[in-house]
Amino acid sequence: MNIHNVDLNLFLIFQAIYVTRSVTLAGDRLGMTQSATSNALKRLRDRFSDPLFVRTTEGMTPTPLAERLVTPIEAGLTQFSQAFNQGCHFDAQTSDRLFRIAINDIGQMVMMPRLLSAAKRLAPHVRFETVDCQMTDARSSMVHGQLDLAVGSWHGMGQTFYQQRLFEETFVVLMSGSNPLARGELSLEAYMKAHHIAYRPSGETETGLERTLGRASVNGKRHVVFSAAHSLGLSAIVASSDLLLTSPSMLVRSLMEGRAGLELRPLPLAVSPLVIRQQWHERIHLDGGNRWLRELFFSLFHAPAIQPAKTEPRVQGSEHLLREPALHDGEDDCPGMDA
Repeated sequence: MNIHNVDLNLFLIFQAIYVTRSVTLAGDRLGMTQSATSNALKRLRDRFSDPLFVRTTEGMTPTPLAERLVTPIEAGLTQFSQAFNQGCHFDAQTSDRLFRIAINDIGQMVMMPRLLSAAKRLAPHVRFETVDCQMTDARSSMVHGQLDLAVGSWHGMGQTFYQQRLFEETFVVLMSGSNPLARGELSLEAYMKAHHIAYRPSGETETGLERTLGRASVNGKRHVVFSAAHSLGLSAIVASSDLLLTSPSMLVRSLMEGRAGLELRPLPLAVSPLVIRQQWHERIHLDGGNRWLRELFFSLFHAPAIQPAKTEPRVQGSEHLLREPALHDGEDDCPGMDA
């Protein structure tokens, strides 16, 4: 095959079909009609003398040849993207770009309102979509260009990812003002005797709380009577009961807005802060739009560390980036390497 006779756009179509497992969805992603995408797939099949994708009940399943091709094709597309976007200007005032952000229930409630308010002023036509997913799914989606940014308490995603510290969060306790425990300071003894709500979104918030409780040798000893997957309605449940909710302070303060009769108390345990970071893949590190999004997040949410980190350098400006090797299961921290 002579590379000079190949339309390089076909590789974009190949990658889109591989990711979406659909000719129709690949066309939608690239702004092409289904017939144009099907015609491009036919040209690819003719070039490689292989079907490349076979229609099954699970969608367009790649052939062994397509599986061998996808890694070098994606690597080449990444290099082309970096070359094209080097110094690429992003016009926030005129762009109608859609940014997809991996962020959990808490992040959507406490961070997205401020982001949308600022974006309406700075980039009136830009659109946003949030995705709630596990870290492995977020990592894969960013590698394949389906996500622009991941924001949360996840550790470093690997060697091909950048990360930037935004702020630190601590756990606090929310209770009804009519709860007898609201009359004074909350002791550890009273906390352990109380009945609790366990808020477990798909992010790592509850994992962080469980680690904190485990270090105090009280994990599994709380009397949890309700486990909630979503934050909707939590403030009403707390206000009308004697249940305690232990959650990050930003979420608790958000739940208290517009509802009287709620009280906040410090968690009566030594608490290690959760580090909230934004992370992105190297394939879009130089992209003007992604850089604008990262800088907006940083300007809105960056705050000094609650306590000095032992292994992570302090972030002083929006250009201080960390790249970290992948962490093994169970590791809590890892020294960063300057990008």
